Amino acid sequence: MTGRIVSPIRLALAAVLAPALAAPPTAAACPPQITVERPSAAADTAFVLVHASPGCQRGNVTVTGTAEGLIDGARRSIALEVAATGTEGVYRVRRQWPRTGVWVLRLVVHAGEGSATALVGIGASGEIAAVRQQDPARRIYPRITDADVDAMLRSLAR
Repeated sequence: MTGRIVSPIRLALAAVLAPALAAPPTAAACPPQITVERPSAAADTAFVLVHASPGCQRGNVTVTGTAEGLIDGARRSIALEVAATGTEGVYRVRRQWPRTGVWVLRLVVHAGEGSATALVGIGASGEIAAVRQQDPARRIYPRITDADVDAMLRSLAR
C-alpha cells in the first residue's frame, strides 16, 4: 500500500468544511425562537405581540396558543386566535379570555421538527404578572411543560 501525503492546507480545509457538510442541526440543537412583549403603541389592540423565528429549522413558522385559566377554582382552557401583524415574524394576540380569574397564555412557535414555548401569566388585576420565555442572547431555551403552566396558575391565584 502506498501512502499519500496530504498537505496541511487540505487538512485544514477538510476540518472547516466537515461540519458544514454534516447533517442539518436537530430541533434540539437549533430550536425555533419565541419572545413576547407588550405592544408599545396605545393604538395597537394586541394584548401581547409574539416574535417568532424558525431558528435553524426548515419549513413554515406557525404560532398557536391557549389561555389556561382559574375562575373561582375551576380550570378553563380557551384556544387563542393568533394573527400575523404584517411584519414578518410578529404575531398579535388580542384578549380572548374573561376578565375574571387568573390566566396563563401558552404561546408556541412551530417550525420544522422543532417548537418553542413562552408563558404569560395574567393576574387577577388583568395585567401581566409573569413571563417565562427564551433568552436567545444567552442561548437559554427552557422546556416548558403542563406542570409549569399549573405552577404559574397556582402562583397567580395566591
